[in-house]
Amino acid sequence: MKKQISISKFAVLFALLLSVIIAAPAFAVNKVADDDITYWAKDALRNDARVDASEITVKTKKGIVTLTGSVDNLAAKKYADQEAKKIKGVLGVINRIGIKPVWRSDADIRNAVRRRILNSAVIESQGITVTSNNGKVTLFGTVDTYSEEKEAELLASEVRGIKEVDNNIITKWKTKRSDQEIKNDAVAAMERDVYLSGLPITVSVKDAEITLTGSVGSAYEKDRAGSDVHWISNVKDVKNKLKVEWWEKRGVREKKLQPSDSALKKAVRAELDQDNRVDASDIAVKATTGYVILDGSVFSHYQKRIAEQDTRDVVGVGWVTNNLFARVDKREDWAIKDDIDFNLDTDSILEGFDIYTKVNNEVVTLSGNVHTWYEKFHAGDIASRVKGVKKVINNITAQRTSLKKNAELIKTINKRLKWNWTTFHVRDKIYVTVNNGVATLTGDVDKWSERREAGRVALLTDGIRKLDNMLTVKGYDYPWDEWYIKVPDLYGPYYYDEFDYYPYGLY
Repeated sequence: MKKQISISKFAVLFALLLSVIIAAPAFAVNKVADDDITYWAKDALRNDARVDASEITVKTKKGIVTLTGSVDNLAAKKYADQEAKKIKGVLGVINRIGIKPVWRSDADIRNAVRRRILNSAVIESQGITVTSNNGKVTLFGTVDTYSEEKEAELLASEVRGIKEVDNNIITKWKTKRSDQEIKNDAVAAMERDVYLSGLPITVSVKDAEITLTGSVGSAYEKDRAGSDVHWISNVKDVKNKLKVEWWEKRGVREKKLQPSDSALKKAVRAELDQDNRVDASDIAVKATTGYVILDGSVFSHYQKRIAEQDTRDVVGVGWVTNNLFARVDKREDWAIKDDIDFNLDTDSILEGFDIYTKVNNEVVTLSGNVHTWYEKFHAGDIASRVKGVKKVINNITAQRTSLKKNAELIKTINKRLKWNWTTFHVRDKIYVTVNNGVATLTGDVDKWSERREAGRVALLTDGIRKLDNMLTVKGYDYPWDEWYIKVPDLYGPYYYDEFDYYPYGLY
């Protein structure tokens, strides 16, 4: 009798195990092999216009990617990390990339960082202290906002000769908010985000410290969630406990309905109001079937750019026209020019390029020659963050032309779409054409994140200089063809998407 019971139990356990095995393929059968991750991470870095991957080594063990080797600057190190995290199957990245040594005295480095902080349009707080020891910069002091804290770190990381930045700046908010207010903003921010909307993320807040739990499908999504909530006012710290769990069906999220014009306007309004990088008090938002117009003023050209970036990242936004103008404090043109020239001359990315600056009534015009579109827009970014700049006209020429043929570029973009975590679900729905360095995307995708990410994958492919993103999103009854014709090229789908390379956070 006992033997029969034992057999019966075994039969039940076997049946349960068999049911798990039968059900498992929908989630685990397509788990990505480490060798495949390594191959596609290498390929992604090799084809990224921002990274010289010739001296980067990639290894993968149980989904964890380790990057070693060396690059020319800290920006390239960060971009390599970010791109590796977007590969399908990557659970995390250990970044051991070093910075190639460039001799520069610590006194020169320290003075360059100090001056950049003083001429920044973003940093108003005084009292940031800078030290440098053998190329390692340490920042101390207190600021009023998290945006100032991160801007100081960014400014330091761009200086030629710097190997590492240790940011010990403390943000001390002047106002107080309840934990519930912060939580509400954090939950809403992730629901608006094209990359995070619909993911099983739980937010808890205690004493202004946010804790994120739940799961996401990629290391990039984990980092982006932490970055998103940190920009919310009065957040002291973020504990990111999200688990990266790769599974095939993760791409099928909660279905989002097409928002009404009023709902989309409200979402954009909330996104702008919650970002402590932007004073949105004088921004007017208009939304018409996915087309958003920003009118009014902000305090700097930098804020104008961030406002547009925020708007583009809201679920349901298809097009943006940015009519914002910068109401800056009056500065002499010569002083603005002097600060921009100094920042360009000390920049780690633009070393060796002849870039010319003209300033007339606080409007900056840049000219000269660089190799790539990324270097061109990096120069414009540097100018936009200097005090007193109303507008930047970027006439710099990107001289390097790709030797790759159209067919080769199409093949490269398609491969990158296949192994990108966000786009691989819809890779067969996206049609890519390339003509003389201009990539055009057509087709109908399932989510806004897929449209957004497909565009940046194409644009960041080495050899592509412009993008025409004509992808539509399923379930959104927008006048797609009408807007593609009506929206000016400057603001429409045919653009140099500078907002996708912007070094803040993970955009």
